[in-house]
Amino acid sequence: MKKILAVLLAFAMLFAFAACGGNEEPETTTAPVVDDATEAPATDAPSVADPSVADPSVADPSVADPSAADPSVADPSAADPSAVAPAGEMTAAQFVAFYNAESAKAAKGSYKYNRTCTYVNPINVGDMTNALNKVIKMVDENSDLNSVVGGFLGIGNKTGNFPKDDPDDDYQIKAAKLTEADLQNFKYDAATGTYSFTLANANNPKKTNATPISRFMNDFITHEEVDEGIKDAAGSLITLKETDVKYTNIKVTVKVVDNKVAEITYQYNFAATLSLKILVGNVNGSGSAKTTGAFTNIAY
Repeated sequence: MKKILAVLLAFAMLFAFAACGGNEEPETTTAPVVDDATEAPATDAPSVADPSVADPSVADPSVADPSAADPSVADPSAADPSAVAPAGEMTAAQFVAFYNAESAKAAKGSYKYNRTCTYVNPINVGDMTNALNKVIKMVDENSDLNSVVGGFLGIGNKTGNFPKDDPDDDYQIKAAKLTEADLQNFKYDAATGTYSFTLANANNPKKTNATPISRFMNDFITHEEVDEGIKDAAGSLITLKETDVKYTNIKVTVKVVDNKVAEITYQYNFAATLSLKILVGNVNGSGSAKTTGAFTNIAY
């Protein structure tokens, strides 16, 4: 019975630590505003009989300002958010419209994925850690608490080619729902055609597009998912009381080539604490890890 409870606890702990986060507020920057309006050229010979000759915009306002007749001329994304990226550097607003539309297309295309998650602080359940490790090794001498829990957490490396090697939904490109306000420290590197930004720290986010991290990806875990995982592994023997998972240092880069998303990379840290009830006793556990993910060779 002790072996069974120890292994069940390990499985329960494992479901609890499957994400990455923090509380430090990143500094925000304001993207420069690009004014695409054009001025009408002055005429050298005004006409008294036809005032519109002196000012071409009198007869046709769209001559002086191309965007007056068609607002999409000044801002390609105004008429159609899925329009191709404007030539040159995009503003934060233009990038959001572009990326949301293009990531939806990329998610249905093909790409190579590579995700690595490593412990910063191994799984710790206090005084029970050593005892659990001993019992787990009695079941499998090559396993311990970290390796068992790590299997559910995604600790290690996951790589392949989508859609041939179909990863878990959480590790796939998501059709983003970002807003301009989500993009903190927004920058553009003209030499590489790469946009970079950070997302606000998140504490126990939901997969409802209600937070910046959830509008960008699904690579994080929720209390409900932990609870479901523990019930599947342990039935009524283990009850999840509380989870507290913090995601920090969330950084994103997006490379744009020929008006398409060519590469997406992200990284984040997480720190998690978990409170469990096992039969008549309570157990608290904690752990932290760092995750990096990359989608390359994107074709759509």
